[in-house]
Amino acid sequence: MAELSAEKVRSRAQELVAEITTMTLATMNDGTPWAATVFFAADSKFNLYFVSDHRTRHGRDVEINNNVAATINPDCRDWNEIKGLQLRGTVSVVKGAERAKALALYLKKFPQVDQLFHNPQDAQEETIAQRLKSANIYKITPAMIRLIDNARGFGQRDEFVP
Repeated sequence: MAELSAEKVRSRAQELVAEITTMTLATMNDGTPWAATVFFAADSKFNLYFVSDHRTRHGRDVEINNNVAATINPDCRDWNEIKGLQLRGTVSVVKGAERAKALALYLKKFPQVDQLFHNPQDAQEETIAQRLKSANIYKITPAMIRLIDNARGFGQRDEFVP
């Protein structure tokens, strides 16, 4: 299979982060691994943003160890359909102007969350909206991203540093 140019690898990775809504986040604390699925949004530099309560298992883990790994991939039923991203990097809580930009990116990707956030329809939605507003916005800064695409050949992978 022909090698993809660095530009094509980055372009395909951008397409995947735009079209896929969830990532599996892997954390580690005291030698014990943990994985959690979270909704995410990405910027043009491949920074990945997710919203979570600091009391979650992954929220507590990243306070102690900010090194994480993640996968972003759609479900499939055939090996030849496997595609997605694997990455490793560091995570931090965003604040101030960066938080506002990250939240805008997140709400743009998830219009249903935007609706809930700005216009809750009942008491339950108001409670959820308040929890969202007080939750942390986390940023994963990838150190390495690997694009997997078995449609190009079994085990086909291309790595890049954002």
